[in-house]
Amino acid sequence: MNSLSTPASLMTGDDYRESLRRYRPRVFVDGQAVASVVDEPALRPGINAVALTYDFAHRPEYAPLMRAVQHTSGREVNRMTHLSTSAGDLLNKLEAVRLICQETGCAQRYLTHDALNAIAQLAARLDDAQGKTEHTARFQAYLHRVQDQDLTLGVAMTDAKGDRSRRPHQQANPDSYLHIVERNARGIVISGTKAIVTGAPYMHELLVMPCRNMGQADADFAVCCAVPVDAEGLTIVARPAGRPGEKLEHGDALFSRKYGQSTGVCLFDRVFVPWEHVFLAGEWEHAGHLTYSYATHHRQTCIGARAGFGDLLIGAAALMCEANGFDPGAESQLREQMVELITIVEGFYACGVAASVYGRRDEHTDVFMPDPVFANIGKLLLATKIYDMHRIAHTVSGGLIVTLPGPDEDHNPETAARLSDVLRANPDVPYEQRIQAARFVEDLTAGYQGGWYSVISLHGGGSPAAMKQEIWRHYPVGNKVDLVERLLERGVSNDPDRAITRNRQPGRCCDSGCSTPGQPVMVDLPVSTKATNSR
Repeated sequence: MNSLSTPASLMTGDDYRESLRRYRPRVFVDGQAVASVVDEPALRPGINAVALTYDFAHRPEYAPLMRAVQHTSGREVNRMTHLSTSAGDLLNKLEAVRLICQETGCAQRYLTHDALNAIAQLAARLDDAQGKTEHTARFQAYLHRVQDQDLTLGVAMTDAKGDRSRRPHQQANPDSYLHIVERNARGIVISGTKAIVTGAPYMHELLVMPCRNMGQADADFAVCCAVPVDAEGLTIVARPAGRPGEKLEHGDALFSRKYGQSTGVCLFDRVFVPWEHVFLAGEWEHAGHLTYSYATHHRQTCIGARAGFGDLLIGAAALMCEANGFDPGAESQLREQMVELITIVEGFYACGVAASVYGRRDEHTDVFMPDPVFANIGKLLLATKIYDMHRIAHTVSGGLIVTLPGPDEDHNPETAARLSDVLRANPDVPYEQRIQAARFVEDLTAGYQGGWYSVISLHGGGSPAAMKQEIWRHYPVGNKVDLVERLLERGVSNDPDRAITRNRQPGRCCDSGCSTPGQPVMVDLPVSTKATNSR
């Protein structure tokens, strides 16, 4: 970290909560209008999760990881609003996300980072294609304001889509996709629906982005812009974050009562956006690349997020083994299960590390892109292995996690004493600790929040089918074909029309590789807070 850099105005978690009072979004949760987002109990777990990304930037042991120097301004900013310009930046972002998701399960603010990096790439591509500099200048002005004010941005990418077999302009209801309905000298007017917006009610602004490639007939649907969460004409219909409820004080949701995530359907009804906040407005040829860039950044980030969640499962499963009276190191069946869980988590996380180390500078700007093959393999692994992670946690924990009497029985004078006697296992682990661990595992894997983690892991950042498509599109199968043909001594085909040899790539350890030999790629953290502390 550059100790001489000028720090931006980095908020604390309480500052973030207070900043939300400056906004008056139109939000509905469970059919009820929300008068004050920051005071709404149903949203508090989500706000707590985002707040942690602010607080960790002020903790001395985490500051080297949670802060970075923005190269375009020389200002020290929160890692979640930073543009990655090296393999080290990508790796530090991955570690930072794992760190905050160990505490929160899903800290959500990392979407801000992924979208800003993708839009920076978009602006540079537009300028290069048009021989201009205005798109980059416009984006940098916006970026610096976001960093100086330390904002959290939501990503409004996934459209309602309507009939999936039809393109955007073919939909019976044009509002199935967000689109431009008017252009004037001051800006654009947009209408439509974004269907899955993470943390929508407690964001400062939303970054509207296309969710697919567009054709010329879809030009009005190729739009990217920034919209304040309380913009006139914007309505957010959200679900509660975590598990707020009337019995929380008794301990039935030990984790999700504190941390959670809301998602919202965002309805745009003729929302005006000034030109200074518009980054794409009809340039349909660039919509697909913006989607690809964001997806690649985000899938690599998701690896860190779900590794943090995996750390929670590993710790909770080990505690349950101990509370049940077993040492996994001495019980081969439990040890095999625990090693499988560890292998899954560290296996997909290793793909995130590889995506960072093999990342490359974008051809139009200084932004570093994660390697798309490793990013998509890691995301595909976590998306499909999340169910195995839950299964293993259930296996080593035993049936107690779902058959345990409810927390009200802990206070029932007719049953509490007897239950605490017969449901104790390891004599060195008090009954209360065993029950607490069991309810923690239930909350993470078998309750409302556990089911949510499964679905968001499977579909968040795109479906497994989309990841498989990207893996095949970028994997250098052609190099492998060349290898075998050389070994068979029958020559190497250079036919550009040959389908299986189209994808080739240069060697990774070359002059244009990811880092200069001998240079460190990560910040020098104290031993107590290095990557080993994350795992």
